[in-house]
Amino acid sequence: MRTRATVLLALVGLASEAFARPSDLESRIREEVAHFHGTMGVVARNLDTGERISVNGDMRFPTASLIKVAVMVEVFHGFADGSLRRDQTVTLSDADRAGDETVPLNVLHAGAVLTVSDLLRLMIAWSDNTATNLLVRLAGIVRTNRRMEAYGLANTKIFRPTFRDGKADVFPELEREFGLGMTTPAEAARLFESIAEGKAVDRAASDEMLAILALQQDRAMIPRRLPFERDRIFVASKTGWDEEKLADPSGFRGDVRNDAAYVKGPRGRYVLAILVRRGKDKSPGVDSEALVTGARISRMVYDAFGGPRPSAKP
Repeated sequence: MRTRATVLLALVGLASEAFARPSDLESRIREEVAHFHGTMGVVARNLDTGERISVNGDMRFPTASLIKVAVMVEVFHGFADGSLRRDQTVTLSDADRAGDETVPLNVLHAGAVLTVSDLLRLMIAWSDNTATNLLVRLAGIVRTNRRMEAYGLANTKIFRPTFRDGKADVFPELEREFGLGMTTPAEAARLFESIAEGKAVDRAASDEMLAILALQQDRAMIPRRLPFERDRIFVASKTGWDEEKLADPSGFRGDVRNDAAYVKGPRGRYVLAILVRRGKDKSPGVDSEALVTGARISRMVYDAFGGPRPSAKP
């Protein structure tokens, strides 16, 4: 019995070590990406070991609402240099409204007064586009893009406020293809790494940003299949959903579906960015191919980087 137990434990340990190897994980992710009906990019980095996975990591994707993380970072730099205050107030007007009536600010009456801190939570947790445009006005598009360049993220850019297609403040030729903003899976992951490691402004500001990102209400991709019922897991994330701005030769405009996150599990910490463009399945529900595939990939990364190692009983 003792010999059998020893063999079982050894086999489990070998399987666990093999699965954790980045090359094995990357090959499984590449297989998922190859079967996806559209274009997908994935970057994951284990913040404890430095292990990194990249599939189409340097490919440029439309950000949709994922670019709001860059806006948040610039707002926090404003807090740090004194140009903005958390308790600074903004008065809502009818002209400020963006999007439909389902977002929180669009159900409020004109004249409602909100703080910059309120707007940050609305922009990230509910992806409120009215809150986003108010913050973009305060942070500045040019300043936000320069900040991303200073972070070494030259392909991460915002081109205009939300719901203003074709009316770019900067880089109109890029806005025609990418819409609200542009990034790569590698740069999205690096931005989340900067926040997770306390390098976005400073440790205190980064922790505050993580707390806001943890309020994210859209949990249909990266958090979706994580074993919250079993493990103690922290997820700070931001999603994005849009339609391609340029149609393909047949006139079809594919889906844009993005999610980027910092995840802390019982065994480790990692960042993960999953970006999708030209998605053929445009189903609005949670079972679209992009969300289901992204959720599967997320669980693979969690099991390799964050979850507890498998164990066996003799």
